[in-house]
Amino acid sequence: MAKSLIAKEVRELKPKDTATKYYGPEPLVQTQPITVEEYKSVMRKFFNWYNYFYDYKNSKDFLIDYLEHNNRPKDSKRLRKATDNQFVPTVGFMARMTMRGLELNEIHKHQLETEIQRLIGTSASDDAEEVVSVSNRPNVQEIMRDRTLEAGGELEGLFDEFLLDGAKKEFESKVMDELSKRNILPQHVPLLVKAWQDKLNEFETLQKGKDKDLNEAYSKYGKTQIKNIIKYVEQNLSDLNAYVSVKKANKTPRKKKLVSPEKRVSKLKYCKAYTEGKLKLESVSPVKLIGATEAWVYDTARRKLHHYIADSYSKEFTVKGNTIIGFDTKESEIKTLRKPEEQIKEIMGGKPAARKFFKDIKAVATTPKGRFNEDMIILKAF
Repeated sequence: MAKSLIAKEVRELKPKDTATKYYGPEPLVQTQPITVEEYKSVMRKFFNWYNYFYDYKNSKDFLIDYLEHNNRPKDSKRLRKATDNQFVPTVGFMARMTMRGLELNEIHKHQLETEIQRLIGTSASDDAEEVVSVSNRPNVQEIMRDRTLEAGGELEGLFDEFLLDGAKKEFESKVMDELSKRNILPQHVPLLVKAWQDKLNEFETLQKGKDKDLNEAYSKYGKTQIKNIIKYVEQNLSDLNAYVSVKKANKTPRKKKLVSPEKRVSKLKYCKAYTEGKLKLESVSPVKLIGATEAWVYDTARRKLHHYIADSYSKEFTVKGNTIIGFDTKESEIKTLRKPEEQIKEIMGGKPAARKFFKDIKAVATTPKGRFNEDMIILKAF
């Protein structure tokens, strides 16, 4: 290992946790790792230590300290304005590693700077008015958002391990595991999708070989390894979207309040009985419309016979206000009766005979709208 100089002003972190007797003090690099395996070992040691004692909120502090330590006061000022939950833990941890003596490889340097620029872009401008929160107590949405970013940090860490191991073809996606064990809400998953989509765009650009900076940053990886990296990122994106679909599909539907058939038809206008002329008609109870698949309704004022047939989706009728719904607009028809006294008798017969008789009526058929009125007699509903 090569020797490394550590800035004296960088104080050692001393978390107030009894677990420090097991995990030891904050790691310190006094000599630089030379081989890839040595570098992996040092990185794992740092990540294990930081992951146990710190989270994304500390990541913000680590990045700000890193920028100030490297004489970038303007960037650190901008970064302060970004909200805590926009920070990915692993990136802050890498920044802290450099302050503890580790020289990052080109890939991690590129990742670190890319993330800093992203955070600067999301922060408010220097002249923006500072918004003071009325309450420091986080609401449920903030807590769930924090969990989402925590899951995102874990996925970033797994991706770093994949890269450190040489971007081999064999890999196992842990997206479903990390999101499921934290019960991440579907509406928060896009926070992670955006980050992985940006990664995919970056590596697809790298694959084309026309970006000098990317070519230099990932020069240690061959074409096959870059393909493996793209497959890894694509798999994570696919699993993120699949998680959303599964969560929505398994969502327990809200129980509908049960409404009695009598209450459903309470506002339906209809004619209870019609005794004018030779016609002596009496309506069946409108309650029979609920759950029926076929109905015959006669408009006494206009001599129009309505034939309703339930559609294949609803499979049965229901009533909403003064309207029957759930009928097939293609199969249901209205025809004007020339001799209602005779024709209605035929309709009151058996089902097949009634349908054939109605079909043979020589009159222009129109499509019903389902609206009822005080002149309509419900002849049959079954």
